[in-house]
Amino acid sequence: MFGGTSVLKRSLFAGAALAALLVPLEAKAQRAGENAVTSAEDAFGVSIGDQNVGLYSDNSARGFSPQQAGNIRLDGLYFDQQFQLQGRIDTGTTMRVGLSAQSYPFPAPTGIADVALRRPGAEFAGSLSLQYGPYGNAQIEADISTPIIAGKLGAIASLAGSRNKYDWRATYDNVVSSAALNWTPSDRVDVVAFFHSLNGVDGEGQPFMFTAGPFTPPKYDRSVYFGQEWASRNRVVRNFGTVVLTEVSDGWRLRAGLFRSTNELRDEYIIFFRNVQPDGTALLDITRSQPQFAGSTSGEVRASKVFVEGDRQHTFHFAVKGRDVLREFGGSDTKSFGPARIGVVSPVPAPVYNLTATSRDDVFQVTPGVSYVGQWRNVGEFSAGIQKSVYNRNVNQPGLPEAQTRDRPWLYNATLAITATPALAFYAGYTRGLEESGIAPENALNRGEALPASLTEQMDAGLRYRISPRMSLIAGLFEVKKPFFERDATNLFTDVGEVSHRGAEFSFSGQPLQGLNVVAGVMLLRARIEGNQATAGVIGPVPVARPNRNVRVNVQYGPKEWNGFSLTGAVVQDGPVYANRANTLRLKAVTTLDLGMRYNFTLYGEAASARLQVFNVTNEWAWTVLSSGAFAPNKARRVQFNLVSDF
Repeated sequence: MFGGTSVLKRSLFAGAALAALLVPLEAKAQRAGENAVTSAEDAFGVSIGDQNVGLYSDNSARGFSPQQAGNIRLDGLYFDQQFQLQGRIDTGTTMRVGLSAQSYPFPAPTGIADVALRRPGAEFAGSLSLQYGPYGNAQIEADISTPIIAGKLGAIASLAGSRNKYDWRATYDNVVSSAALNWTPSDRVDVVAFFHSLNGVDGEGQPFMFTAGPFTPPKYDRSVYFGQEWASRNRVVRNFGTVVLTEVSDGWRLRAGLFRSTNELRDEYIIFFRNVQPDGTALLDITRSQPQFAGSTSGEVRASKVFVEGDRQHTFHFAVKGRDVLREFGGSDTKSFGPARIGVVSPVPAPVYNLTATSRDDVFQVTPGVSYVGQWRNVGEFSAGIQKSVYNRNVNQPGLPEAQTRDRPWLYNATLAITATPALAFYAGYTRGLEESGIAPENALNRGEALPASLTEQMDAGLRYRISPRMSLIAGLFEVKKPFFERDATNLFTDVGEVSHRGAEFSFSGQPLQGLNVVAGVMLLRARIEGNQATAGVIGPVPVARPNRNVRVNVQYGPKEWNGFSLTGAVVQDGPVYANRANTLRLKAVTTLDLGMRYNFTLYGEAASARLQVFNVTNEWAWTVLSSGAFAPNKARRVQFNLVSDF
């Protein structure tokens, strides 16, 4: 089932053996009851385990990427993550935008992806998870949580192995392991040390398709992988660190985190189908690069003082956050293989590449700041903060003089929320930040280069209305402004203007009927570019790959009399997008329907859960487009089965 990947086989066997050896111990339920739909407080984004609901995620919020912008927080502390955490090291991610970001000490434009570290319970607990599908995928994952010294020291550990596929096409095998120790010497001290590792082996690269004009490629059989077996990608990821939470004295709290995150691509091939014609013919190029590396040491120290006077609470935060980053990129060589056709398997022999020296990118940034949060019960809350960021960047490329960037911007934020009635609240906020701008895309001259940090700003306002104790509605307006990066006349990916995202977002969550849970969100977006190139007609006024709306509706219906059985469904719609820089090709909106069922039951006296899901039930066929202009088909109809048992 898993081919010849011996590392994966051994890891799967070890995970199964770990679970089998620990089954006889007394257990406490932990995973079988996880449910993102019933847990979500709004529709702006929640992930729990492999379940995701809501409009936004760490990869997409209000049309931008919090992950790319560097807006990841771990237990509320700054974490410059080079590759996302996986496995059972965390309990989930909550998106902080709009009203949910109001009392956050230092909010950021694009929103914050707030990851919560998992901690062991007071009793031993474990779980075993099996997954099959989609497209023949298979995964086994075992995890445990156990006290070591009652009330003082506990540990968690997990191990997972999987074979993953994209629409029966590109395949990669993963081994994910994680572990953490939680030390609580008193009720005022909480220390967590964690480690997370991902080893991705034999990853087949997905082809990038670029058309010769303002048209889409022809449809093809999405079950066909038409890349090259030898053009693989092997990735090694490490994340580890320590979080300390203490109450130093009455009213004084200290939070500190120190993290290390590395992402290494040991083999890097990129498959291009260029000049694709309406009949699917194209020119095949394959690029190979030197091993690519990104490593960051980051963290934050924050001291908070709390004053309480009757119904009012005042909190002052004094914080310093920073990062030290090294990236190695480039050193590539491209070979051309002549005519080819998309969707058709055409093996070619692996050539000898002439790789060059890599480039080096060093970033050091430190940002001290102070923030105030005032909360008045049944009246509202106000917050304001100011930060001074010191940003230094040095880029060394072979044959070129060192490029240096120095910036010392002031960053600030202010938010206000007013409780008009017990059911109705209004909010508004402004945030100015210094965010990462991502890396140059695969078709740029400076492919893989980290872009300079950018000054960004965000304004938003809206309201929340509690329809009932079990239902709430949120409606808001927002505008986010950032520098806009695109390929110039020399194919260099650089700053060419400014992009603004203006929009409206709506969230409904709750239980309209007994047993019926609904999480529904809508975002309407107007994205526009302003700059010399845009006004000169070199690029159109609308950026590529920005849908004018996103709709996400998740429902679950399972009344008590169904005894743990429930039906699930999801509607996902992404609005029309422009697919080229000139805005002469627009892709239609895509709507897909997912259906499933869930059964919570008892297995040998322990909590268990079985889920069957069918994604894209109608097998909708549509083209999607990346910001680089590369085309990819949406995912075909697929079936996935999950079985989870606590022990």
